[in-house]
Amino acid sequence: MKGVNRLQLDNGLTLLTEKRPDTKKAALIAGVKVGSVDEYPKVNGGSHFNEHLLFKTNRHRTAREIAEDLEYSGTIINAYTTWKYTAFTAKAPHNHLGTAVEVLYQAATNYSYKKEEFDTERQVILTEIRNFINSPERYSMTGLFIPKLFTGTPLEKKIEGTVDSMGSVAKEDLEGFKEKYYAPNNMVIAAVGKFDEKELVKDVTDLFGSLEEKKIPKRSETSSLLNRRREISEDRKDISQVYMCLGYKVPGYSCKDVHSLELISAILSEGLSSRMYRELRDKRGIGYSVGSFYYPVGEEGMFITHVDGFDPKKTEEAKEVILEIFKDLKENDVPDREFKGIKTLMISRYDDQIEHITERAMALLETEIYGIPYDYRKKEEYIKKITKKEVMEAAGEYLTDEYALTLLEPEKH
Repeated sequence: MKGVNRLQLDNGLTLLTEKRPDTKKAALIAGVKVGSVDEYPKVNGGSHFNEHLLFKTNRHRTAREIAEDLEYSGTIINAYTTWKYTAFTAKAPHNHLGTAVEVLYQAATNYSYKKEEFDTERQVILTEIRNFINSPERYSMTGLFIPKLFTGTPLEKKIEGTVDSMGSVAKEDLEGFKEKYYAPNNMVIAAVGKFDEKELVKDVTDLFGSLEEKKIPKRSETSSLLNRRREISEDRKDISQVYMCLGYKVPGYSCKDVHSLELISAILSEGLSSRMYRELRDKRGIGYSVGSFYYPVGEEGMFITHVDGFDPKKTEEAKEVILEIFKDLKENDVPDREFKGIKTLMISRYDDQIEHITERAMALLETEIYGIPYDYRKKEEYIKKITKKEVMEAAGEYLTDEYALTLLEPEKH
């Protein structure tokens, strides 16, 4: 990509940089290609647990020193885990980026945890899992629907793990799992913003360049994208409303319809003028929140609509409304004003997103990790080129009757 420099060290580590001199800070993000799809049952949730332990005590600094050295230099740190990679971020004043690189290196190469910190963080993890289960809006999507959609594939594994797996995993198992995957040839670092590029390259090369390349365990093949009609319900005593998800397994970033699917999602739920909002919320009062999204995760992807928090008596009506909206997209052109307006809104929101250097660094990282075959900075061009016919054809190909549907609903008496 023009304006982006890509450097690959001899040990396989990839460094991506994009200068943005109009900002006072730099965003640094380090990604490791390991996530829940790589976990065996005993360590399901281990990638997420290791993420929580990144900024704990290591042989170089205590947990308190890590926090103080970063935060007292004005650096904001964060970390997150996905199905296919783990990332840790630092947004720092440009003259303190070297400290962030050093701390990230020390965190990535820490394969020995203090027992008391491990035990304490285990309780934090278990609390997070229980809180997640107790949040019906979140649980209905990533705890129920997505695992059911991808049943029998690596993507059915829960990112946060389970109470059983994370309650019993041994410290040594977690350390060993991290050591297998946290290798330079399995890592990508992206930096966006204001920084001295020569200095950054030297810091990364001196630290990460000292690591030895490793043989990374082979990841499972791409999940099957064959859909079949399924409707699954789960009853809960502690809720009084229904949470519905309906969707499909679809192709990911290499899909010819990747931007058409994004536009369809926007037509369905981008803003108060969207079809799902108008038809469900405005006209029928169905759903505290409604939405739709297309989410690629490499070669695979998911297209999901959801309606959260509504009267159980409205369940069949909600499903019928969604399927009727799909049918209309498959059979009729989107009206001109709606078509142009949703494109404009979609582009505007995307522009807001990538103006932030951290979001921009994340986009660079995912481009490398997933091998995304297009330039994320040209999103406006891609969206503008989509025709009404392409939207209709994509809707016809992917929004079929072979959907998966889950209902998280009140226990029936």
